[in-house]
Amino acid sequence: MRKTKLFIAGVLCALAACNNPGDKIGDTGSNTTDTLSNSSGVSSSYDTTLTGCYSSISKRDTAALQIETKGAVIAGPLTYSIFEKDRNVGEFQGEVRGDILSGWYLFKSEGTMSVRQAAWKISGTSLWPAIGDVIQKGDTALFKDESKLRFDSINVFKKVPCTL
Repeated sequence: MRKTKLFIAGVLCALAACNNPGDKIGDTGSNTTDTLSNSSGVSSSYDTTLTGCYSSISKRDTAALQIETKGAVIAGPLTYSIFEKDRNVGEFQGEVRGDILSGWYLFKSEGTMSVRQAAWKISGTSLWPAIGDVIQKGDTALFKDESKLRFDSINVFKKVPCTL
């Protein structure tokens, strides 16, 4: 358990060290949208601050993400409630590169702390979760090859009003 706590602290420190506090995501003056080019050449607009609440509901499974932006750092609580499985409750911390939000999800499930790499494609005011092969290293699950990620357009995290 002590090794897990040290590892999580190390991951958080590494993420914090990678960010330049002077950077602002999409700092374009008073505009709140940026235009991104995707692989089909079509432009899409999205909220550059990303601040807010997102929810994904698929049958009896739900997920909720609340995002706060602090310079280049994107962070906030993330919860998965999968039907007939234990809830995963934790914190996401990451950054935006192009139209991809990626980072680390530190969570507790079945009384155990774990770390999982997470990513979403930003599409309008929605986040499409990444799908790809995952490898396990200790208590950490990470994508085997980030260049081969696919993005789920069905189980989308949609921006919703924050309730708290």
